[in-house]
Amino acid sequence: MPAKRRPHPRQNNRIRTLIDAALGTLRLMSPDPQRRLAAANAVFKSRDASALKLLDEALAKETDPRVKKVLAEARAAILIVAPNTPDAERIAAIRLIGAKGDNDALALLRAVPASASAEVKAVTASAVSSVERSLAFWEVGQNVWYGLSLGSVLLLAAIGLAITFGVMGVINMAHGEMVMIGAYVTFVVQEIIRQHYPGLFDYSLAIALPLAFLIAGFVGVLIERGIIRFLYGRPLETLLATCGLSLILQQ
Repeated sequence: MPAKRRPHPRQNNRIRTLIDAALGTLRLMSPDPQRRLAAANAVFKSRDASALKLLDEALAKETDPRVKKVLAEARAAILIVAPNTPDAERIAAIRLIGAKGDNDALALLRAVPASASAEVKAVTASAVSSVERSLAFWEVGQNVWYGLSLGSVLLLAAIGLAITFGVMGVINMAHGEMVMIGAYVTFVVQEIIRQHYPGLFDYSLAIALPLAFLIAGFVGVLIERGIIRFLYGRPLETLLATCGLSLILQQ
């Protein structure tokens, strides 16, 4: 009788995390800094206590400041969640992770064992508050940046509408789609250069921007010669016509 084949273990996120951690541990001593960096990040996410000894050895030998920082953070992540870590080491690890200041750090700080001492809990609470303040600050800055970015696009569209109506007496509801055409041309040209002429990619933006102006201008000329020229002096009709054109261009 043929031997029965054993079913392959079903992969899930837990198994993938364990595999990544094991591979990360093996690559901590790689001669390639990028591999060591990826390995340190994998250990940071897994918090595998068995990697602690190898982490100490890697830290002692590491010369790249960026890799050394991530190795120290991976070591701190293990010390924070390990149940038998001395208070002094856990507090130092909490402060190091608190200085990281991102969402990963916040999740890790909230994983401090409930059995930790009062001093450790006080330091943890202080670090959590600091990280939350930092994240709130960056969130406000991000919202302001997004608002300015969106506002600048709307301002350009409004200026274009005002100029077009003031000079030509035409209400152009497809003005935003002209901006879209320019942006899309820039993207397509850069992608073509990336795929077919990679040696020119450093100059792709310089090539794409003039083409975006030329093609958007060419489309504008076609619209004027094919539609707008027959509707001068009739703003309501231009509004309806360009609104329909806007829907067509969006599709």
